[in-house]
Amino acid sequence: MKAYIVFAHPGESSFNHSILQKVTSYMDKEGIDYRVNDLYKTNFQPVFSESDMHNIAEGRVSGDIEEEQQQVTDADLLVMIYPVYWWSQPAILKGWIDRVFTHKFAFRYEADGPVGLLTGKRAIVITTTRESEEEMQRSGMDEVLEKQIADGVLSFVGCKPVAYRNFSAVSHVDDSDRAEMERGVEQLFESVLKPVLL
Repeated sequence: MKAYIVFAHPGESSFNHSILQKVTSYMDKEGIDYRVNDLYKTNFQPVFSESDMHNIAEGRVSGDIEEEQQQVTDADLLVMIYPVYWWSQPAILKGWIDRVFTHKFAFRYEADGPVGLLTGKRAIVITTTRESEEEMQRSGMDEVLEKQIADGVLSFVGCKPVAYRNFSAVSHVDDSDRAEMERGVEQLFESVLKPVLL
C-alpha cells in the first residue's frame, strides 16, 4: 500500500505535528510506503491562477501540479491533516485542492452529473479545532466540517471509504487528554486499513 499525506500546519511543534508523527509511526510499523507533503515547508503555491485555468482548458497542467497529481495517482490512501480555520481548510490546503483536483483528472461531468475519477482510493482526514465538541454540536458545525471535506471533496472525486475525525478543544486539554487523542489516531487508521492490511 502507498499513502500520500498532505499536511497543512505552519510551525514545528503543534499538536497537528504530533498527529503527523503518530500517523507516520503507524505506517512505518505496518510497512506502508508513504510520502508527506508539508505544504508550508514546500512553499506550495496555492493560488489558482489565470494560467492554471487556461492550462486546464487546454488539457494540461503546470509542472508542480503534474507532480502532485502523479503522487495522488500512485497512492492507494490519501491522508489530510490540518487545523480548522474559519470552519474550513487553511488557505494553502484549499489552494492545493483547487489546483490539484482538476476537471478530467479528479472528476468529469456526464449527462447525469459529476463522476469521481479517483476511484480505488481510501481517504482519511484528521482535523483539530479550538472549539469543544459540545460547542460544535450546538451550532451544527461538527456536521458541516465533515460534510465539506468528506462529501464535498473526497467522495466527490471518487474516494471510498472516507474516514473523518476531528480532535476538539486541543488548545485547552491536558497531556493525558492529548495522549488519548493520539491513541485515537491509531485506532482510526486501524479501522480503515486493517481489512486491507490483513
